[in-house]
Amino acid sequence: MDPLNPNQAPKYANDEIDLFELFESLWKEKLLIVAITVLITLLGGLFAFLWPPTYQASVHMLPPSLSDVAELSKFDVLKSSQSQSQSQSQSQYQSQSQYQSQSQSQSQAYAQFLQLLKSNQVHKELLRDKELQLTLFEETVSMQKALKELDELAVVNEPKKGPSVAVELTFDAHDPNVAANTANKLVRLAINAFQKQTSEAFISAKSQELRALQSERDSLVNTHAQRISSEVAKLKEALLIAKTLKLQKPGQYIDIQTSNEPRATAVTEELRYLYSQGEEALKAEIQTVSAREKNLSSVAGLADVDQRIALLNNVSFDAGMVMPLTIDLAAEPPEQRIKPKRSLIVALSVVVGGMLAVMIILIRNAVSNRKTVS
Repeated sequence: MDPLNPNQAPKYANDEIDLFELFESLWKEKLLIVAITVLITLLGGLFAFLWPPTYQASVHMLPPSLSDVAELSKFDVLKSSQSQSQSQSQSQYQSQSQYQSQSQSQSQAYAQFLQLLKSNQVHKELLRDKELQLTLFEETVSMQKALKELDELAVVNEPKKGPSVAVELTFDAHDPNVAANTANKLVRLAINAFQKQTSEAFISAKSQELRALQSERDSLVNTHAQRISSEVAKLKEALLIAKTLKLQKPGQYIDIQTSNEPRATAVTEELRYLYSQGEEALKAEIQTVSAREKNLSSVAGLADVDQRIALLNNVSFDAGMVMPLTIDLAAEPPEQRIKPKRSLIVALSVVVGGMLAVMIILIRNAVSNRKTVS
């Protein structure tokens, strides 16, 4: 302030903002503000109404019931075929273990199904439908790009904490019917993939168990044959000695040991007893023992193995009876689109248009005032 002229205003007074003057300048340009706001709103509304709508269909899923996975208990038959004789306490323990196994089968089947639902294996199967692929992507794309985009369209929403219980599959598409049909088709494809894998696993496990049982059976038969062969060899050796000594019929047991000689071995004692029976008895015994080689009924444990093999051969597995989930609510064509949210876009356009109009006027006035001052 100049001390010689106290009525002179400070030089920085021009830098102060006069709200009344600001409002007055905006009011003078109200038509321009309205015009810019309407223009931006029209552009936003045009974008909102021309942007293709997106609909979201969802399938709500729950774990399977015990009856849904009852067929999986036949896997336990494969394991339990190794032991047929159990005590009562063991049977009670087996019943408890079977219940726990069924409960575990529920969670395992559900988890395996969810993994398949998110897998490229099922997604590729879905994309085999070329017409559907063109409907979803509206152009021919590579398989890798199609799979990547499909991962964004199909989302499996699992609980972030705790076990996967209630799970939702959502699928986005521009057509509500396509969204619902594709979501349901994905679930069916995942079920088919699960059933196929389970069937192949059962066939493989059954074949492996049958090979193990057949190997055990062959071992028992071979052991039996070797034992018979050993018995026949001893009898033939005794027959040769009996012929040399011309012992036709059972004679007196010959013990040539003396008191000064070491005691004969058990093998020697057995051989002396055998040839003392005479040729006729030895020939008859050789014939009888040889015939026993073909009679497997006397083989210890063979009947049990044959019974287990017959049990496994009679066990059949129907994968179509296994349902790895409970469909709580199948997908239906949605009535409301999820985007674009037209009302929100129009409202934002009004706000943005008004703010943009005010900024334009303020900038124009600031430039005009600067020119006037200079």
